Amino acid sequence: MRTRVLFTVATALAIAAPLSAQGRGGAANPGSQTPGGGGGRAGGNNSAGVIAVDHISETQHTTTIGGKTIAYTAHAGTLVLKGPDGKARASMFFVAYTKDGEDPSKRPLTFFYNGGPGAATIWLHMGMMGPKRVQLGPEGFQTAPPYHLVDNEDSPLDVTDLVSVDAMMTGFSRPAEGVETSQFTGAQQDITNMGEFVRTYLTRYNRWTSPKYLFGESYGTFRSAGLASELQNNQGIELNGVMLLGTVLDFGMLTQSPMNDIGYANFLPTYTATAYFHHKLPADLQGGDEKKAIDESRTFAYGEYLTALARGNRLTAAEQTAIATKLARFTGLSTQFILNSNLRVSADPFRVELLRDKRETVGRLDSRLLGMNADAASTREEYDPSEIAPTAAYLSTFLDYLHTDLKWDSELQYYTGGHTGRWDYSNFENRYASTAEQLRATMARNPFLKVMVASGWYDMATPFANAEYTFAHMGFDQTYLDRVKFTYYPSGHMVYANPNALKMIKHDVADFIDGTKATGASMKP
Repeated sequence: MRTRVLFTVATALAIAAPLSAQGRGGAANPGSQTPGGGGGRAGGNNSAGVIAVDHISETQHTTTIGGKTIAYTAHAGTLVLKGPDGKARASMFFVAYTKDGEDPSKRPLTFFYNGGPGAATIWLHMGMMGPKRVQLGPEGFQTAPPYHLVDNEDSPLDVTDLVSVDAMMTGFSRPAEGVETSQFTGAQQDITNMGEFVRTYLTRYNRWTSPKYLFGESYGTFRSAGLASELQNNQGIELNGVMLLGTVLDFGMLTQSPMNDIGYANFLPTYTATAYFHHKLPADLQGGDEKKAIDESRTFAYGEYLTALARGNRLTAAEQTAIATKLARFTGLSTQFILNSNLRVSADPFRVELLRDKRETVGRLDSRLLGMNADAASTREEYDPSEIAPTAAYLSTFLDYLHTDLKWDSELQYYTGGHTGRWDYSNFENRYASTAEQLRATMARNPFLKVMVASGWYDMATPFANAEYTFAHMGFDQTYLDRVKFTYYPSGHMVYANPNALKMIKHDVADFIDGTKATGASMKP
């Protein structure tokens, strides 16, 4: 039986404001209306400042991963970041897990975070990475309260130490007293601050010689690309690997408009995957392998379709009909609807049109899941069925876990998201925000740096083809192809919500780290 609305996970995308990379709309031109984290423009607000102190709890634990008992130490609390003048600038909340009995100089260390911008790391922490995770129903669907934590047998703690960090104005992270939030709530400000945290943590816990990794989800992937450059150029820190989940490095790749045709091509393979799942493709595609259907869609998207879009209104009526007929084949939509859309079907209309005959809509974060509009003639869905997420399930279990297991408490409210104000993209001037070039330059300077790009087939927030296209244009020497690994999962934006996909991505993370932690022969940059 298909599930209509009972999807359980919240996400970096779901919590942030509507125009963020992880909210509705996908991207905006930073020169005009920029993606935001909610509220008014950031800046001038000192009311959130706190007395910044190191307040860290250390506890000992054991867990079972892959059938083996793992003893580990947890550090939970706030770490003070200081400015050049030695004065406190911020109090950053983190939870770190380190496997006992290991040589820190050889033990991999992974910093991970969610996105938003403006989303806490509770989702990635308690859904995939940590030694405990929220217990979900079958296939990751919603369960009734009370909620429970279970041991996470698929945590990557057996292969890497882990540091969950909440960006500024998320979780318990706050500016110090007298420090304006605008110093942290913007694309470059966020990257700089996260770089300071990484440097401070490495110094505090003597991890400078450890193999180092970043794992970002959603807007966290945008952050990771910039952070890799920040660490290399301004902190003297080189990475072994960067892992990206639900990738967006360039907002232009997600933008669908008549002046930006690439956005339509980048979404098309996800339309095909979605239509396949809901049995809306023609018999020759529907009766075969899903991957084969997706591959055919890719070929059409970046060949005949993109060429036709580039011709604009110079297409003849016969040519338009021919393209619309082929596009209907890969989307499950009618030829007439596609013609009415000028061959440019945006994601919002697609999600309501695909199953209109059943009065059902499909999810944005996970297009397998179904909703229902009050008005079946609407061109937009009233809500994202995959965004109906009980924040209480994650928040209540996490706060209890923090108090009971990790022995740490705070009187502050834990911000899951929406407290960063208007996000500042002014450093990108009049172009789409992008950190792709920063990652390329970082890879050029560090020939040992490798990248893992993880995607869900049914992610309509950051469709997998947008990442493929970005990396295909990020560098043209063979080294860039050799050092980027793409992995795909039968899930949505948060692939780990599906228990089977969680096991798959854990395996891929372990393989990626195993293949990058040891140095080898020099590679051509």
